[in-house]
Amino acid sequence: MKKIKDLIYDYNDIFVALLIIAVAGAIIFWRVTNIMAYPDYIADKGQTQTGEVDFSDVDLTPTNVEDFNEDPEDISTQTPEEGQEGEQTPAVEPDGEENPSAKTDADGNYLVEIPKGSSALGIAKILKEQGIISDVDAFMEKLEEMGATMKLKYGNYKIPKGSSAEQIINIMM
Repeated sequence: MKKIKDLIYDYNDIFVALLIIAVAGAIIFWRVTNIMAYPDYIADKGQTQTGEVDFSDVDLTPTNVEDFNEDPEDISTQTPEEGQEGEQTPAVEPDGEENPSAKTDADGNYLVEIPKGSSALGIAKILKEQGIISDVDAFMEKLEEMGATMKLKYGNYKIPKGSSAEQIINIMM
């Protein structure tokens, strides 16, 4: 009996180490399998959400090259927005140029959508593109100063014209 006890005491550490390795290996295998299946999951999810594409409103009639505008100033980049609340008016950027991508409501407030998963820098770039802020770096510095870099939330926001960076950050937290 003493030999069995000695054998168990001598190999107890090795047995425990092998058990830990086996459990860790099983967990890693399980997670790697899930990680490898993720791209297929995303592809399937995208197909079910989008469904079939409707091309009925696409104009496929051939056009002659002479019909195109030669002057880039004649090209309109604005597209009509259907089902949008209020009216859409172009925002004016600080340099005085109109920003046709900015959306505003009837009261002149900016309407901005921040997608899920956007980083603070991504949000700053969206705000710059919409003409809501004039400097991405200054906005990022204000975020760091306020300790709000990781506190901004995604969603749809109504931001009053002329809001300071601090006011915008407070709205989005």
